[in-house]
Formats: sequence, C-alpha cells, structure tokens
Amino acid sequence: MLIEQIKMESDEKLVKVVRKHWFILAIYIVEDIFLALLPLLAYGALSLVLRDLDTTLIGGITITGTTGTLWFFYLAWLLLIWMHFTNHITDYYLDLWAITDRRIVAIDQRGYFSRFLSSFRLERLQDMNIEVTGLLPTLLNYGSIEAQTAGGSNEEFKAKHMPDPRGLKATIIRMADERQKVTNYRHDQAGL
Repeated sequence: MLIEQIKMESDEKLVKVVRKHWFILAIYIVEDIFLALLPLLAYGALSLVLRDLDTTLIGGITITGTTGTLWFFYLAWLLLIWMHFTNHITDYYLDLWAITDRRIVAIDQRGYFSRFLSSFRLERLQDMNIEVTGLLPTLLNYGSIEAQTAGGSNEEFKAKHMPDPRGLKATIIRMADERQKVTNYRHDQAGL
C-alpha cells in the first residue's frame, strides 16, 4: 500500500523493499507481553506475601476489597500497553527503504501521524557504510546502513536494524554502478 504511493518515473523499476529485521519486531512483542503480564505477576507475588503475613494492607484495606479498583487500573495498563504495541507495529511496517534502479526512497514513520520521506538518486551516491555490532546482530545478520550523497547538502540516509546489510550494500552499489554507466553513456551520446 505504501509503495504504490511513491511517485515513480515511467520506466523506473522497483528492485527491493527493505524493512527492519523481524527480530526487532519480535523483541518488541515479547517486551509488550511481559509488560502486560507484569501487574498480574506482581499481584500474585503480593497475594502470597500478604497471605503469609496478614491479609490487610496499609490503612486497613484488604486485598480482596480492592479487586474492582485493581481490575480498573490493570485494564488501563493494558490499554497503554496496547497503544505501545500498535506504535511498534506501525513503526515496523511503515519504516522502509525502497530501492529502485534510479534512486533510494527512505520512509521514516515518526509516530502515528508524522512521516518523513526522503530520496536520492543513485548517481549521487558517494559512500556507504554498514555497522553490525554485537552477538545477536552478527548471528542474525542485521545492522545499520548509512548512505552518503554527493552535493551541496551532504545528506546522510541512515537506517538501523536492516536485514543483511552487506547484501543490501552490494545491491545498492551494483544499482548505482549500473545507473552511473547509463548516465555516462547518455552524456557521451549527447557530446557532453
């Protein structure tokens, strides 16, 4: 759905669409499940401790007398966790790099209603760096990739947690080389 909204030239071809590595989304899901269960675990531990000591809390309020209030706060907590979870899903799905045979389009979702879209032509590619740091990124083959462009603005395009950064860099470099050959050929034909 998001890819169709990118305005492409008439003979431009989409080569690859890249999102963050699946493991990053899995970490967010496990984190949110843990946070959703945390109050239940705390309530269970508190119930066991109070059962052994005494059933009253501070001020004479019993733990059984506050179950309605506790359920209310737990459901409010679940609502916050749900919003946190949907934010992660939205960020994962809408953050991407679209690589065409002419340019790279980077889409960065910065909240529910804020999106930053930038692109650069492959013939302006000056340098590419990848960074894979840590045991899990090395084993699962994900990392950061940064593309620097030539020109007055000296822009940098950086994406974290991209799958197969070495392969992605090779694809982009190959497409940039092909694009450079086409533009050089056109300049030679035009006598420039």
